[in-house]
Amino acid sequence: MKQTTQIRGADGFSLIELLISMLVLIPVMGAAVSLFSVGTNHHASEQSSVEATQEARSGLDLMSMEIAQSGSHGDRSTVTSSAISPSTAAQAVSVASSAGFTVGDYVDVGTGANRENVQLTAVGDDTLSGVFRVAHAGGVPVRLFALPFLTGVIPPAGLGAESSATVTTIRFFGDMVGDSNLFYVEYRYDIENEQITRSMTPITQTTKNPALPIVRNIKPGTVDFTLYTDHWGTVTAAGFRMTVQNTWKTGSKLQETALSTRVSIPSAVAASVLMSELQTYGGVNRLPPTPSQVTTWANEYDVE
Repeated sequence: MKQTTQIRGADGFSLIELLISMLVLIPVMGAAVSLFSVGTNHHASEQSSVEATQEARSGLDLMSMEIAQSGSHGDRSTVTSSAISPSTAAQAVSVASSAGFTVGDYVDVGTGANRENVQLTAVGDDTLSGVFRVAHAGGVPVRLFALPFLTGVIPPAGLGAESSATVTTIRFFGDMVGDSNLFYVEYRYDIENEQITRSMTPITQTTKNPALPIVRNIKPGTVDFTLYTDHWGTVTAAGFRMTVQNTWKTGSKLQETALSTRVSIPSAVAASVLMSELQTYGGVNRLPPTPSQVTTWANEYDVE
């Protein structure tokens, strides 16, 4: 007997049922997409705010640390490479290394009865020049017991004693990295691009290194660099104020973070005290002069 198998068609949704389902799902999907978009924007806004604030804090910390080193001058020692004949005229003497010595430094040369104090008139590649009045053998020590610079922060023209000035550029120098070598540093408020830039150059170079941004996204008109002097006109403290903003808005406003600090400069204070004692009690002024390269680079000032 022949059997017949009947195949029934699968039941499905009607067109009306599909349309009703779509009408229900579209608002739900729209709400989900909207929530996802809001969450993404919020995360991006928070990330932008964190990055802008962190960059500003790092920049402020760097500025504070380096300004505090202004005028610092590390001790240095080397030995003569050959014998020195006494003379009343300046002569160049070969040494193992001239790194860290600067023109105007007073150095102790030799030991015992032959020990003398010589002011350097020039510093070359492994040579030191000065008036050596005593004979010295090769291999004798040459030691710098360094004193601080009185002009670690170069004061702008017109800044007098016990006063302050707001500037757009701070120029200073000192032993920034602790190896007795001097560096010239410049912080500038770049108004056009609303950023703070930094340039750092060894004073042994003939050209200044280019400036690079360290703090960006600054709110216009919110940066203040302020220099403060003591009764000698020495810059002994500096203040910084800035407000940074990110690129995302909360409502109609950009998020902002205001930062400020004031830094004292120990080496400048010490040099000023030494100068006061010299004026009171007399004696030889052995504070080192401002290096000529620093004077060349710092011959213009922006005073507001």
